[in-house]
Amino acid sequence: MPLEIKQNEPLSKHTTFAIGGPAKHFVAVKTKEEVLEAIEFAKNKELPFFLIGGGSNLLVRDKGYEGLIIKMQIGGLKTEGEKITIGAGILLSQAMNESANKGLSGLEWAVGIPGTVGGAVNGNAGAYGRAIAESVEEIVVLAEDNGQWKEKKYSNKECCFEYRKSKFKNLANREIILSVGLNLQKSDVEKVRGEIRNTALQRKGKVPHQPSAGCVFKNIKKDGQLIAAIGKLVDGCGLKGTRSGNAEIPLLHGNYVVNMGGAKADDVISLINLCKQKVKEKFSFELEEEIVIV
Repeated sequence: MPLEIKQNEPLSKHTTFAIGGPAKHFVAVKTKEEVLEAIEFAKNKELPFFLIGGGSNLLVRDKGYEGLIIKMQIGGLKTEGEKITIGAGILLSQAMNESANKGLSGLEWAVGIPGTVGGAVNGNAGAYGRAIAESVEEIVVLAEDNGQWKEKKYSNKECCFEYRKSKFKNLANREIILSVGLNLQKSDVEKVRGEIRNTALQRKGKVPHQPSAGCVFKNIKKDGQLIAAIGKLVDGCGLKGTRSGNAEIPLLHGNYVVNMGGAKADDVISLINLCKQKVKEKFSFELEEEIVIV
């Protein structure tokens, strides 16, 4: 069956921010073969392409994307002992629940975090001092080699994980994550479920319910130690509650920008720039975005 490639697809429908102009071309892919077909389409049309997963951690500009957006929906989830192999398009929450059902510990921190496993590896997603990099054993990607796209495996070390970053979190990166192998720890099902409930309770009332992309900025760390929490810095600048158009820095958390309804990407960018300016003026810290702006 040929791929269904849509034209002028609103990307606001495919991001957790519910913001973003149209993609000139858009396709959802569920297999490696469909990924290759999508790449060939982009090549024949001389178009750039960009991959998305669950659309979290992403702000698409109001003008949209003048190329092909490839939405990764590759499934598959297999458990062998303490290893779980997951298709890049599987939701992180689904992977967490499946590992819990098997009595495997290591993803309890992921409760409430949107997005796919591929996206989580791309940005080394984490919470409460944990990150997915701790569990990654290997990943399988599609990589271009002399004009040919071939499967390639990377070990944990070869992914070059850093705080909220990997070698793949780069707008110029053309390697496509297909699947992820996680090494977890054998535990008791009820114990793992209890940890998930505890984490959910910790998050309750701390995360805005309005559409957002998650935390906007990386917290400031040195040698792996937290130096400054961005939410507190933004609060220290008196910016919580500030609005630009229909985007707002919520009172609940200073490291978020939320869509109050019909917000534009330019509204969000205006608030991002304001936070950068004020925090630098008052605290002399340079803020770095955690979200990707396309």
